[in-house]
Amino acid sequence: MFSRFRQALPRPLSHSTIAYAYARAAVSRHRLPPGDLARLDVEEKTDRAFILHQAERLGPIFKAIGWGEFYICVVGLALGRRLLRDHGDDLRPMTLDLTSLFPKGFLRQMQGDDHRHYRRALNRAIKPGDLEAGTRELEQIALCALADYAAGEGAPREAAEAYLATLSTITTAMTIQLFFGAAPGTAAYDRLLAGYRKLGPHGLVWNVTPQQQRAFVEIRDFLQERFAGDPARLDPAARQSVLGRMVEDGMPDATMIGNLIYMVETGRYDTHALLRWLTKHAVDNPAMLARMAAEADAAPAPGVTFTEAFVLETLRMNQSERLMRRAQRDFVFDGFLIPKRATVRVCLWESHKSPDAFPQPFEFNPDRFLTAPPSSDAFAPFGLDQHKCPFSDMSVRMSVLFLRALARSYTVAAVADGRPIRGAYHWEPATHFGVRLQRRTSSPA
Repeated sequence: MFSRFRQALPRPLSHSTIAYAYARAAVSRHRLPPGDLARLDVEEKTDRAFILHQAERLGPIFKAIGWGEFYICVVGLALGRRLLRDHGDDLRPMTLDLTSLFPKGFLRQMQGDDHRHYRRALNRAIKPGDLEAGTRELEQIALCALADYAAGEGAPREAAEAYLATLSTITTAMTIQLFFGAAPGTAAYDRLLAGYRKLGPHGLVWNVTPQQQRAFVEIRDFLQERFAGDPARLDPAARQSVLGRMVEDGMPDATMIGNLIYMVETGRYDTHALLRWLTKHAVDNPAMLARMAAEADAAPAPGVTFTEAFVLETLRMNQSERLMRRAQRDFVFDGFLIPKRATVRVCLWESHKSPDAFPQPFEFNPDRFLTAPPSSDAFAPFGLDQHKCPFSDMSVRMSVLFLRALARSYTVAAVADGRPIRGAYHWEPATHFGVRLQRRTSSPA
């Protein structure tokens, strides 16, 4: 959820990077990966499996261009893991540049001791018991927002925009409560929500502007004021939040607070995109939605529930797409020259379509996660190894609670649909995908 790279908007191709790559290959004992410099930004719009087809034709490492960059694509999680392990110092994660807002920037871009220090601090602050304790409140957030949407459904052409706004309401409220302990309806929540609406009024803002700087300072100053003083005097929700747990160890520094603020900002957008995919699969598989509704009313069972399996299968099929790195210097991997300034794309979506790991890989089948769980060399929706998102369990938990609220209360039908599209940052359901929620009149069989 919180660690995926967001593709920048297209820009003119850097011919100097291509020229450098071929010049270095001309004097090197190693050749560049194969490939005819196909345009990923063009080809993927019409064929989502284009990289898979290229890998079948050229092998799991090949070159391409796209979005103004010279690309090296790597298909296969074991291969990608070895690349990141052996050449971590040669590759820099690509993400938002937030160094103008707080020192050291985003955790996902840190390396070495800084990354280890701040990641350990986050891991200490994430308490599974706190997630369990907040289950009722988080599910209530989803129930209330869905009820408002169901009561106000309008014309089909308005459904897509209204439902997207509903999902944004749910994920914003959930993430603010989990990270900062502020529940909807409280003054603290209203202050934070106002700040986040200024930070990203129309979606995640890639390039920080004076508006983001002002909004960030507003959120930061309020959080420092709210969490100042004796941690024992905080209300229970604040103490059980991620920031509250950190304050128990001492008020976190400017870098950590900045990271928390932007983890909420990126997380609320990533998660509402995931909820949209979950809804799309629920529409396409009404029997599965009924199965989740029955499970929600049943006593908890050990192991992975079907609802959790539904979330994992959605991540495998749609939401998890790629890890992005920039080559800091020339290096050789698997006999190929990876030139400085190349954009290295570890392809997660394609790796999750391996028929060896997932029989009938393009079939949506959550039951595959109820048998033997796949290894990390087959399934890694939240990243690889030390750069795996520390909030992966939280993301799955939020998704499960949303699905239970949706399944227990409603049947779902599409009022408009179509083929998935390549959006600005990720693949998405059709732009006009909208739904009608119908109250369940009886418990599912």
